[in-house]
Amino acid sequence: MQWGLLGPERLAGSRRTRPLGLGAAVRKFNQLAVPGLGGVWFAKQLFLATLGVIVADRLRQMNRNVKTIETANAVEALACWCAFESNDWQRDTRLRGVQKLAGKTDLKFSKLRQPRFYVTQPMRMATVEALVDLGFVHPGSQRFNSFRCTDSGRDFVEAATAGDRPHNSTVEDYLVRLATEDSSIAVTAPLRSALSPLEPLDLSARNLVRSKLCEGAGLNKDAARRKNGLAWVSSIHPGKPADWKAKPPSIEAEHWNDLRLGARFFAARDAANHVLNAVEAAMAPLYAAKIAAVEAAEIPAVEKQLGGLRHAAQRYLDERADPTEGKMATTFCQSCIGADAGQIIRNLVLRDNRVLLLRGNDILPGPAFVGRPQAENPDEDAEGPGAENASRVPVPDGISPRIRNLYLLELDLRGQLDRFLSPLPNEEAA
Repeated sequence: MQWGLLGPERLAGSRRTRPLGLGAAVRKFNQLAVPGLGGVWFAKQLFLATLGVIVADRLRQMNRNVKTIETANAVEALACWCAFESNDWQRDTRLRGVQKLAGKTDLKFSKLRQPRFYVTQPMRMATVEALVDLGFVHPGSQRFNSFRCTDSGRDFVEAATAGDRPHNSTVEDYLVRLATEDSSIAVTAPLRSALSPLEPLDLSARNLVRSKLCEGAGLNKDAARRKNGLAWVSSIHPGKPADWKAKPPSIEAEHWNDLRLGARFFAARDAANHVLNAVEAAMAPLYAAKIAAVEAAEIPAVEKQLGGLRHAAQRYLDERADPTEGKMATTFCQSCIGADAGQIIRNLVLRDNRVLLLRGNDILPGPAFVGRPQAENPDEDAEGPGAENASRVPVPDGISPRIRNLYLLELDLRGQLDRFLSPLPNEEAA
């Protein structure tokens, strides 16, 4: 079943995400927050993707029919398998595929690269933008299959693997040999150390990532925002979370205004989803039936959420600013503040068209309807560090998730991410 996702991946079942037709606006505000970061939140994501591109480059030189996506997926799958083997198959937000990889023993590269062997949304999908913007692959196409590694990308991989010699070979050479000979993979300590997402990168490789994030900050606005953002998140102390009351010294006024405006937009979008969730919950006893939009608007729980939506949307409109193409964010918020509650709900359901469907003036259950509030999507393909970890990041409410990711990436570059993700009991309480 296809749902219009970006890229060639196919959807396994009906996801609970509700884009509401606002994907371009979301991307714009995220890009203004931390340009060029994509969905990266720890450095090993960048390393594994770059290593996959390098191995594909080497295989292609041998006139082999090679797809970079398949090769990078194979490298990532092997990396996660190595990590699961070392942690007794415990889930971790830095790993994917615990269900897909469990029970696999006789691993060969030809199996690892098969489309259904590993997850449908590997970590490398979150790295596409960052690989280009940080200079690890040549600029041009944003299609992963067309990526070719730069000298900086090769330097990055060499720095990350200099201390690891699996089977008396470099990590790169060993993976190329596995792919060409298609022999069984024997995981050794050096290979696990090099690949496992649970193992931090070598300090020299982490310093290279930091350098690339800040490179050109004196001339390039995007690089300046990344550098200033890194300086800000490194100064935030968990015991004293940042808020919106005062602009941090390292953040320029224009950048701060963009962050605050984005937070107001995200608040309006989230409030719209709360309205749809309330309508869905009210329909649960009527599953496979329908409800008129005007009737839904009169349900107390829905009415309460509509009040929150109107308030959030008006707060965005009061800013009288909109960097999104065609004023998409403004148009959305304007459709959420009218007096006709039934019309607001109809507009939202039309935008949803996944969990709830609109037929005339009636709302019907859609293919992703479940009729109750949903916790974080348990799908192992889900992006990001997970809701529990994200909520512990001490940044202002509603801010772009890229700022949270930058905070976690900065911890990783200092070698402190593992401690954050697995705090001691007294640290967790604090």
